[in-house]
Amino acid sequence: MEQEIDLKSIIGLFRRQLWLMVSIVVTIVLLTAGVLYTLTPEYTATNKVLVDLSNKDLLQPDDRMNVSVSDANARVESEVSILRSDNIYLEVIRRENLLADPEFGIRPGRFDWIRSYLNVVPVAAPSGEMLLGQALARLQSAVTVRRQGLTYIIEISVTSKTPAKAAKLANSIASTYIDLQLQSKVSRTVASRNIIESQISQANNALIESERGFDRYLSENLDRIEEQSASPRIAQLRSEFERIRTERERVSGLAQVVELSLNAGDISALTANLQADAIRQLQQRQEEVNAALALATEGSERAINLRSELEQIQAQIVDEAGRELTKLQQEVASYEDRGNTVRAEMRTAMLNSNLPPEVLTEIYSLQQSSEIARSQYQSLLQRLRELDVQAQLQVADARVVNQASIPTQASFPNKRLMLALAGVFALCLGGAAAILRELFIGGFTSEDQVEQVLRTPLATTVPRQSGSTNLVKIGVADLVVSAPLSVFAESIRRLRVLVERRKVDMATVAEDKAGLVIMVTSTEPNEGKSTTALALARTLARSGRKTLIIDCDLRKPSLSKLTGVTATPWLSEVLRGQDLPPSVSKHAMIDPMSDLSMIFGSRVSDIATDDLLMGDRFNQILRTAKRHFDYIVIDTPPVGAVVDALYLARFADMIVFVLKWASTPQSMAKKALMALKQQSGPQTQHVIVLNQKEKPPGGKYSAYAAYYGQSEPS
Repeated sequence: MEQEIDLKSIIGLFRRQLWLMVSIVVTIVLLTAGVLYTLTPEYTATNKVLVDLSNKDLLQPDDRMNVSVSDANARVESEVSILRSDNIYLEVIRRENLLADPEFGIRPGRFDWIRSYLNVVPVAAPSGEMLLGQALARLQSAVTVRRQGLTYIIEISVTSKTPAKAAKLANSIASTYIDLQLQSKVSRTVASRNIIESQISQANNALIESERGFDRYLSENLDRIEEQSASPRIAQLRSEFERIRTERERVSGLAQVVELSLNAGDISALTANLQADAIRQLQQRQEEVNAALALATEGSERAINLRSELEQIQAQIVDEAGRELTKLQQEVASYEDRGNTVRAEMRTAMLNSNLPPEVLTEIYSLQQSSEIARSQYQSLLQRLRELDVQAQLQVADARVVNQASIPTQASFPNKRLMLALAGVFALCLGGAAAILRELFIGGFTSEDQVEQVLRTPLATTVPRQSGSTNLVKIGVADLVVSAPLSVFAESIRRLRVLVERRKVDMATVAEDKAGLVIMVTSTEPNEGKSTTALALARTLARSGRKTLIIDCDLRKPSLSKLTGVTATPWLSEVLRGQDLPPSVSKHAMIDPMSDLSMIFGSRVSDIATDDLLMGDRFNQILRTAKRHFDYIVIDTPPVGAVVDALYLARFADMIVFVLKWASTPQSMAKKALMALKQQSGPQTQHVIVLNQKEKPPGGKYSAYAAYYGQSEPS
């Protein structure tokens, strides 16, 4: 039940401060909408790149790469860092010419227009590196690179004021990243190839030197080896090797002569050195054409045709010579292969012959050196050819899986989301402002709050009366008579208990039977002080006590209106100087609903009301009234509006300070009550009435009201 009551109290708080919350929400939402309307929309396009960790060696496609999960994550994170590097963005700036782009490139500074307007000499122009750095910073701020979860996919997002530009730059960054990755792999392969190529030259020289050393040894010691081995096979192989070498030198020399003739365009030398049938036939035809050309008339059609035919014959001779040169080069290569074969057989025959051990050892050592040099050369040559192929067959380790498309909706500002967030923020701010105003700045909403803030006891809490049909016909103060068992009447009787207790205390201390002066006031108008004063006076009168109520609100008297009795100007006339009778009861009006005596105030406009009330005339009225009445209730103007109540406070034995529930500002109430305490006497008692408290539906309050309502006699 406590939680239910607290919840209803909170709902009531927000209901009372609804206007404040609504104004804050509307203001913030409208301001947000205005700002969103002025913002330039930005669009975001996203390109997705997959990092492929599989084998990319096309020469060995079946080899698999075993990559652990941690290594794979590290690899993908490394690629993300590479995509964020300056090299990628600088290349994109170069490719897309972003230095000339108005959004990312060179543009005027913030204060350049001021310098131009004031005709101030501009500062030194920024350098090219500084401009490039500015463009780089703008591009980096517009790009977001992130890994998509724990996958191998990397998202590249670019935000721009132009949708097409955002998509173009996102795709450009992805393609640049893949191109630079491929260039890096090719560069590494080419660098390795260059290193091996330099090693091949050394290996080739070592192989040549080894072969020359072996051949030198054989030529210098072949006669001795034949004699010591007594093997006819060595002699035969030697004879065969000499013949092959002789033929190779002859054919090689002829090939060199033909190659030189071809390069020089010497047709006669080609026909002289090459004796092929086709060339001889072409040579004969050339001679016939030359003879016919000598007999033809210069410039004639026949001479022109013969010259054309002669050029064709010479071209055919060159083609045939080229084919013959190829045959000669192939023949030279054949002789070289045969010579190598014979040389190898000769070395094998030597090693298998009955030579002395020291000779065999020398031959074996030379052969092994030659074989090692040949093996190294062939290995390096094979690797060089593989690298040449790899440089042309490199594949990037990443590929685009989703090209960035032109966005159709702006990514910033997200108007719906921002308006929703602004609404939520405004609602929270409005709620906080409502609580702050209700509890600290605004009115009082609980009994504990009243006593804690004002440091004054709370006498009673008076409920707000709903606008029923009965209350339209009668006043709220009439309820103490017409509905004596109502909650309103009960709350007024609680106040009467304190008044009577104060009367007893004063009689005990001073043994004075004079009437008790009760002053009823408030901070501001319309807080219900006059209704409270009249209801209290009627309650006292109905209890059998002689009670007088004086309407001292000379600027806005309301007692006559509340009771329906026509007011008389007697009080104002006495205060202005009319003789004061020995008894005021004769000039008092009688309340039609009780035995309450009433003295009405009347509006005055030609003199300050505080001048009337602060004089001795009003004090004489009170002294006279205290001799004939038990209780004198004074209805005064609000403290915050006029100063009359401060002058009247000195005459009061008890001051009832009325606060309106959730309406009277705390600071003003505290200031007004402090002023009353300063102006009243040291023995004056101060109590507070919290008026017009809202009645929550249901709960103990309604059960209490229903109980007394059922007890009321019909």
